[in-house]
Amino acid sequence: MIDSLGGEGTDRIEGLSDGLFAIVLTLLVLQFEVPEVSAGELPGALAEQETLLFSYLLSYLVVGIYWIVHHNLFRNIVDHDRTLLWLNLLFLLSVSFLPYPTEIMGLYGTQFAWTLYAINVVLVGTFLTLVWSYAARSGFTADDVDERTAQLVTIRGLIAPAVFVLSIGVAVVELWLAFFVPILIVPLQWLWVQYYRTDRSDRATNSNGD
Repeated sequence: MIDSLGGEGTDRIEGLSDGLFAIVLTLLVLQFEVPEVSAGELPGALAEQETLLFSYLLSYLVVGIYWIVHHNLFRNIVDHDRTLLWLNLLFLLSVSFLPYPTEIMGLYGTQFAWTLYAINVVLVGTFLTLVWSYAARSGFTADDVDERTAQLVTIRGLIAPAVFVLSIGVAVVELWLAFFVPILIVPLQWLWVQYYRTDRSDRATNSNGD
């Protein structure tokens, strides 16, 4: 009897993950309802859905980016065991829950709503980072992924969760400003890429020098 649920390949993990991502992206748009108003009142009614549209676009971007990240990570994860399966399921759990706080934030737009939403995104990023970190430490990654590279990728995975944690604190002071805090992810990711390239270049130079 097989009790480890481990082995080579990750096709079934990726298949399940892709299917759930597709469902979540579909569910996000279901929060919209056509206003039951007269034609003259329609523009104003649509304008009232501004926060809902913002939450939808933000969540669509978040889910889309994490689908890409998940895809890229599993290009380098080649084996698995029971623990990795459960960690990936926890990641998918956090992704599948995202439509709920998305709609709450879109309907209410309060500090509590943003906090609930931000915590969900933090969990999404944290669980996916745990998937990668565990796979790297367990030797489930491709041969060309060394320890230093695995560590740097782990750090990169924590950038978005850290920024959303920051946004929770900002929301306490000024809610509208918290909506713009996620933009910080862009320059921080750029800085990580620059450091990663420099680090690889330095290591290649030192290797050639040896």
